[in-house]
Amino acid sequence: MLLPEFPPHMFERLPDETFHYGDFPDLSAGVGYFQDLMGMENWKERREAAAWRFYRSLVGEQEDPSSEGRFYGLKDLFGWYLFLGESFTDHPQNYEVFYGCRVVPVFAAIGRNLALVSQIEGFEERARDLIGPGRSQPNGGLFEMLVALAYARDGAKVAFKPEEPGRAKAYDLDVEVDGTSWAVECKRLEGGDYVESERARKRELWSPAARLIVPSGRSIYANVDFSVELGDVPDDYLFQNVVEFLRSGKDSSRWSDDYASGVIGDLDLEPLQTALEDGYLLYPGPIYNKLLTGTYIRYDELNTLQKVKYAENPHFIDEVDQAIVLRTRSLSEGAIEKKARDFKRKLVEASRQLPVDRPGVIHIGLEALGDDLIEHRRYEKIMNTINDFDPKGKPLSFIYWHYFAPEASPEATWAFDETCQWRGIRSDKRPLSLTSLIIPQQSEGRDGAHWDGVPNETFRAP
Repeated sequence: MLLPEFPPHMFERLPDETFHYGDFPDLSAGVGYFQDLMGMENWKERREAAAWRFYRSLVGEQEDPSSEGRFYGLKDLFGWYLFLGESFTDHPQNYEVFYGCRVVPVFAAIGRNLALVSQIEGFEERARDLIGPGRSQPNGGLFEMLVALAYARDGAKVAFKPEEPGRAKAYDLDVEVDGTSWAVECKRLEGGDYVESERARKRELWSPAARLIVPSGRSIYANVDFSVELGDVPDDYLFQNVVEFLRSGKDSSRWSDDYASGVIGDLDLEPLQTALEDGYLLYPGPIYNKLLTGTYIRYDELNTLQKVKYAENPHFIDEVDQAIVLRTRSLSEGAIEKKARDFKRKLVEASRQLPVDRPGVIHIGLEALGDDLIEHRRYEKIMNTINDFDPKGKPLSFIYWHYFAPEASPEATWAFDETCQWRGIRSDKRPLSLTSLIIPQQSEGRDGAHWDGVPNETFRAP
């Protein structure tokens, strides 16, 4: 149970704190920019609200009407982002690594380019909207800022186009390059309802089975690869497999049928418990997950029920007496097709917002948080969309699409892959030569995509 109030040092770096991530000036600059616009008193209130939501969720005291297990509230999603950005350097004991790896590189990219902000007309107004009315949906605004900074970094004159009340939404940026004026529209593609519904369905399938195991005191690990969509799996599917396993008296068993193939067996907690003898472990975190399951998998899908003793800070675990873990993959043909979301709808919307009196550019940002098979499929769908796309008479010249692949691993607090692709629709000279919105120009890159099987020099935190 949490204390009724946070300790005085809650948002400070502790003198004896050993778990920290070092200094990151670019990140601090980006976070500080938004904090200054927000005002420190306002920020402290929002920071405390984000912290309470996070810690109450960790210990199971936070009601979640969505049943999606979020550590954050959607009403002030930007406040959660800023909380993660600040905690990385200033109070690392509060930093949540899995979501933070998606946020830290973005704030760092903005901080790295703050000298350009004064040259971009309307940038501050867009930022103020982001921290105020747009706080519940910050991804689109942050993406627009990254695109604007990229054009400015490339030498263009850039201005945010102000919205006109009572008129249909226009494009986002006016960009001038070598005397040519461009209209630029930005769209951000989110993860989608299907991914969220899959997560909820896994909890529905696993919760009764996990609760059945608890009284036995056994630590159990199950690894299941579903061959059909989760909505087609019987409600008691995992429960019945667990019942059969427990009745068998075996240490482990395997199965394969029309729904899935799986293995279930006793989980050895010794590696995790041995590590805990040397000190607390951050939870949730990739190091903890690797010690618990024996392997680290990028974009892992774990459902974990544990009997633990928290450290004084419940973001860290002191002891583990029992753990019941489900690791899954959902890569049926139907699931791959639905998770590999194309951006056709976003492309059509963006094209409609472009004017008819000047050449247009569309930028679409996509977050890649799925298996490489999903990204392969999405690439195929996107290329079909691009090849068949009709701008309906609009002078659309170029389409850029940017894949962002964040990661938190046992080896790096955060790492980031970024793949940029573009297609010329007309014969105009390309207005943006840069291919990276987030990764610094001095980082190493290569031709190809992050999902193509060729080893990447993934950009990692300094």
